Amino acid sequence: MPRKVLIAPNAFKGTFSALKVCEAISKAINPAFEFKALPLSDGGDGFVDVIHYLIPELPVLATEVTGPITNQRKVHARWIWDEGNRIAYIESAKACGMSLLEGPLNPMEATSYGLGELIAAAIGKGAEDIYVGLGGTACTDGGVGVMQALGWQFLDQANRQIGPGGGRLIEIHRVLPGPKIKVNLNLMTDVNNHLLGDNGAAPVFGPQKGANPAQVFELEKGLSNLWLHIYKIFKMNIDFPGAGAGGGIPAAMALTDCASVGSGFELIADLGDLEELIAWADIVVTGEGKFDAQSTMGKAPGQVVNLSRAQGKRVALFAGSIEQKVGDVNIELTKFGGDLEQAAVALANQL
Repeated sequence: MPRKVLIAPNAFKGTFSALKVCEAISKAINPAFEFKALPLSDGGDGFVDVIHYLIPELPVLATEVTGPITNQRKVHARWIWDEGNRIAYIESAKACGMSLLEGPLNPMEATSYGLGELIAAAIGKGAEDIYVGLGGTACTDGGVGVMQALGWQFLDQANRQIGPGGGRLIEIHRVLPGPKIKVNLNLMTDVNNHLLGDNGAAPVFGPQKGANPAQVFELEKGLSNLWLHIYKIFKMNIDFPGAGAGGGIPAAMALTDCASVGSGFELIADLGDLEELIAWADIVVTGEGKFDAQSTMGKAPGQVVNLSRAQGKRVALFAGSIEQKVGDVNIELTKFGGDLEQAAVALANQL
């Protein structure tokens, strides 16, 4: 009886999309094997592309928005529109992602404003539910850019709207509400980091966005100032689990009263019938660019491992580097030198 292989990887951050990894492994597998592919996303880069793979009949739209740096070129952000169900699927990385930067990383000036414009476009289209993939952002602005694009004002002591970026959050002195939003904003992520503290947006994710230790300190002060004024004015605590995702985007978005944080992985797993596919398979292949301790704490590959082991399935872990042992995961490809096709062949030979 031919072996049945499920290929269910996450994106290899900064190198290969989940779809590209699925394609490479599919081509390398023994022709006698049966296989099915389910590219995964936890809300970061590739979220919209995975949704399109799963629901190809839905149209892909594009909206011109401010990129991660306001004085650089605008970007055309792709998103998916489900007219019949009034659902929009959008992705922060396509509006304010690190991959969109024209120059070096700029953690102090990068803004989430373009994501707010994308949300506004979906609302203008008539969306009742918006699923926002969070991750891969260049910004650590606590979601202030999003809210400015939606009509909120974050004013300094001279009653001027503060400029873009996490470096300007320290200037916030007043916050004025914008128009009421009547839509369900579902913020999809794979992390439960708080906004502030050692496990918060600035110290954990700031260095990935190019922040040096002094800038991490300044970003933390700015986010704390944002928290303080929102608490003083609205009696709302925006330092909650998940608030640190995407550079703190869920924090300020809590002001809408219609935003909630959810699991990007669970959305994709549900749309793609992941558990049924695992039940079908003899071997489950999963992975990402770097499999480490964070991978086992809610990220997509770690959850695939857990679901597969619960059904007694053999698991093959495919990654650029592996720093975390996972029980009986029994195939480890560690450093494949960037040649995805050769690594896929090496994996296939061990299945």
